[in-house]
Amino acid sequence: PHIVFLSQSVLTGERNLCGARLCHEIAHSWFGLAIGARDWTEEWISEGFATYLEDVFWSHVQKFGCREAEEQKQLKALLRWRRLSDELQNSEEQLQVLRPNKENTGEVSESGASVVKHALNPEKPFMQVHYLKGYFLLKFLADQVGEEKFLHFFKVFVGKFHGQLILSQDFLQMLLDTFPAMSSRGIDLETIFTDWLDTPEMPEWLRDACSEWLRTPAVQEVKGEVAKWIHFSGSGGKGSKRKRAGPKVNFKELSPEQLVLLLEFLLEEPKLSLSTLRLLQTTYNLQTQDAEVKHRWCELAVKHKHTAAYRDVELFLIHDQAMGVYLYGELMVQEDARQQALARTQSRNQVSDLPGLQSHVQLRELKQDLTVYCSLMLREKNEWTIQRQNKTLHI
Repeated sequence: PHIVFLSQSVLTGERNLCGARLCHEIAHSWFGLAIGARDWTEEWISEGFATYLEDVFWSHVQKFGCREAEEQKQLKALLRWRRLSDELQNSEEQLQVLRPNKENTGEVSESGASVVKHALNPEKPFMQVHYLKGYFLLKFLADQVGEEKFLHFFKVFVGKFHGQLILSQDFLQMLLDTFPAMSSRGIDLETIFTDWLDTPEMPEWLRDACSEWLRTPAVQEVKGEVAKWIHFSGSGGKGSKRKRAGPKVNFKELSPEQLVLLLEFLLEEPKLSLSTLRLLQTTYNLQTQDAEVKHRWCELAVKHKHTAAYRDVELFLIHDQAMGVYLYGELMVQEDARQQALARTQSRNQVSDLPGLQSHVQLRELKQDLTVYCSLMLREKNEWTIQRQNKTLHI
């Protein structure tokens, strides 16, 4: 019921991305529809739960064995940890808090009105902290009692609160009452609020857990492939015929999630040869992969000014606009004339394709969106001027 529309971005490439998104939306049937947040500043009650359950559902649909399911969950946990780490390093601390109203959460005025804190902050729509930090809180709690018991508790909880709006403490207190042994390990309501819901930054448990996820076989396999690519890049270049041809390397086939991690690791490298980038593209058929993989590939092309892949960047900006907005910033920040021209051309094309652009409402929304993109990604380094007939929108 939550799938109002399905983006084309999740329909291309491998089925993993589409399957995970469907599982996420199905999970909202319980957390979002059957049970909702009484105070929408606690949107983690909907999004964190759906993010946690999408892995459970996807493992079931795929009929993974216990070991395979656990490896898949740990790989996804590592990818989400990296995403959350980036977000916490590049956002305001006040936007990193899952319960910004703290002890006043759920209170309403005499008129019955309530205020969603930071709702008008233009950076908030780009934040994923409620999805990610909420997911990790549930993962932490499941780690304390075991996943099987934790999921059984979900079922009991939904049965009790079906059709109601809840606050964080409704879920957490029932969990603590159901598993009293948690209190003996120092886990109580106030501790959870302090460590997870009422403060910014990264909880200590999460810092420790990521080192375990890095040691999983799926991640170690990716690290091995990364080492091959770095060696290949260092071995290429001008010189003998043998060097120009490059060393022969057998690269392993990787899952879409592993490919995302591989490209993220390679993005951390200060320099990759153009021959490496070309071979990356052909080895993994990167143009045909899902949007998550293509996004990282485009980032690599932008970082290393790989002009042969600029068509891939252009197509991503056109067909994957929800994720492509971040690429606009990266294209502009590089301060490369050709990259900036590419970004401006695509922004003009997309504006001209909007139906009924004469509408003041759409102009205002467009201006707001572009203002956010510029403030977030361009850091006031550049200006964008978008022209449409006799109208000029200058930011």
